Amino acid sequence: MIDDGYTVKERGAIAANEAFFNEETTQNYADVSPHVKYVSLRRLYGRLVEDVYAYARKHAEVPTVLDLGAGEGSATLPFLESGARVVAVDVSESQLSELRKKCGAYNERLEIRLVDIDGAFRPGEHYDVVLMSSCLHHIPDYISVIQSAADILSPRGQFFSFQDPIRYDTMNRPSYWFNRIVYFSWRAFQGDFFGGLSRTLRRARGVYLDDCAADNTEYHVVRNGVDQNEIVSVLSSRGFECRTVRYFSTQGSLFQPLGAVLGIENTFSIIARR
Repeated sequence: MIDDGYTVKERGAIAANEAFFNEETTQNYADVSPHVKYVSLRRLYGRLVEDVYAYARKHAEVPTVLDLGAGEGSATLPFLESGARVVAVDVSESQLSELRKKCGAYNERLEIRLVDIDGAFRPGEHYDVVLMSSCLHHIPDYISVIQSAADILSPRGQFFSFQDPIRYDTMNRPSYWFNRIVYFSWRAFQGDFFGGLSRTLRRARGVYLDDCAADNTEYHVVRNGVDQNEIVSVLSSRGFECRTVRYFSTQGSLFQPLGAVLGIENTFSIIARR
């Protein structure tokens, strides 16, 4: 066995994400990623970026951003457009190739690194913002990554996450069941329905397979979501003031406006600053 410092779960998640986010997936990414395809969610993200960037500009003439799990660049571009200098990190070559095209007008303020997240933390480097958009739920030990991110922030630095599933057992029951019904209504038309049902029933028994790509790509999506309260607790203990923004996000286009109108909250963003 290769001794690279990763656990079996971490290696499985890295390999699953690297394999999943291939050229075909990258081309279809906007069709299945709510924060990319819905105008309302892009506007929400844009407003949060404005808030984060405005605070960063108070303390740095050209804010520096480390974009962890940068993907195809939808979350990266607004920071570059605002005037930041960005280091974009991802494990997928095809995703970063798309990011390079999307953000090409800002090459003088953009550095791209094809490494896993742990490889992004380099000695002596500090940033004004660490960004993780649609990323935490892919990482088995996201708390350790957040702690490492906090260590490389400047004295007035900010941690900014966006588009991760709220820990399901912290949702109120109407929101939980609405979320589940909407998901399965969408999932029924995505192919391999019975395979997906079989995996869901297996996971309901608490059984997850290290060699199953579906169990490892969207790691915490199938494991009770991401614990937003623990993230806030960890960052607060390090002297950060935290703001949690909850909102509704789903793949099914018919249900997105309905969930928003009903005030369903199944997804979160965190802005933490010193």
